Amino acid sequence: MMVALIVAFVVIMGARIMDKKARIDKAKEAAMKKEVAAVRVITLTLKPQRLVDKIDLPAQVEPYEDVEVKAEVVGQVVEVLVEEGQRIDKGQVIIQLDDRDYRTQLARIDANYKLAELNYNRTKALVEKKLAAPSKLDEIEAQLKDLTAQRNEAELALSRTSIKAPLSSLLNEIKAKEGDYVRVGDPVAQILEIDPVKVTVGVPESDVDSIFDLKEADVIIEALGNRSVKGKKIFLSRQPRTLARLFELELRVPNPDGRILPGMFVRAKLVRQVFNRALAVPLYAVITQGDERFVFLEKEGRAVKRRVTLGTLVGWQVHVTSGLQAGERVIVVGHRLLDEGQAVEVIENVSDPNKILKP
Repeated sequence: MMVALIVAFVVIMGARIMDKKARIDKAKEAAMKKEVAAVRVITLTLKPQRLVDKIDLPAQVEPYEDVEVKAEVVGQVVEVLVEEGQRIDKGQVIIQLDDRDYRTQLARIDANYKLAELNYNRTKALVEKKLAAPSKLDEIEAQLKDLTAQRNEAELALSRTSIKAPLSSLLNEIKAKEGDYVRVGDPVAQILEIDPVKVTVGVPESDVDSIFDLKEADVIIEALGNRSVKGKKIFLSRQPRTLARLFELELRVPNPDGRILPGMFVRAKLVRQVFNRALAVPLYAVITQGDERFVFLEKEGRAVKRRVTLGTLVGWQVHVTSGLQAGERVIVVGHRLLDEGQAVEVIENVSDPNKILKP
């Protein structure tokens, strides 16, 4: 009897389980047949646009010319004729040395020259009358040439007692003061050319080829309220000049008001590549699954999955090199909730991707 009861119980429970499973299967089938509610999305209509790929690199301002003026003769400083910070012209006297010894030396040479010249004339007359040997005249001619060379040297030394500016620019520092005794090679002043200035940028090895033919670049000066100026390429070094393997790029930047100062840190925006008719989408619109990258398009109220090939990332947009065509509508908001073929409701469509980010 017990065995019979157990068998009957198992049969009844099995029947109930099968009945419940059948009802669950019918419910699932009904749910699958039921239409899923449309997902609300925002779309972007693709259109060709100009895409500029730039790199933003730190840079530093340097004077266009940095000249250290040095004494070319020995002497005592008797007068400083300019002030620090003053604009000076090329050839302008900035420091005067005591020239008395040099004038005395020049006067002595002149006197000797005049005496030799008189001797030459007298000897020449005697040689013409055959009262003196021609060799005597040759000796005096050699003496005149030597005195001429001495006079030229003395005149040059005298002129160098007036120390002059080698270029028109800004006198940044006067290193010699009145009463100082300077020797040949001693620095007496520093002259800076800061209109224009030079901006030096360290370019990584990986970017050198893309900016090799660069002609100009935007320079942002943070210390002057993010002022933007154009810099013209001067030179790109052909070998790295730092242990970080950076190639030095020099830019010429106009500075008419003199507010861009040497030593300022700036940023240089260098154009690597320009795409004139590029199709681009926000990077967040692209879904990555393994090695596959795809976006969802909206077509006739349905989500359509499309594989894409990506190129350069410019800001928050990525260049799509294949997989999309102009005029197609890419789902850029709500796409993470979609499956292939799912119904969608477009609540907004934009043609400018920047409008998506606006509140």
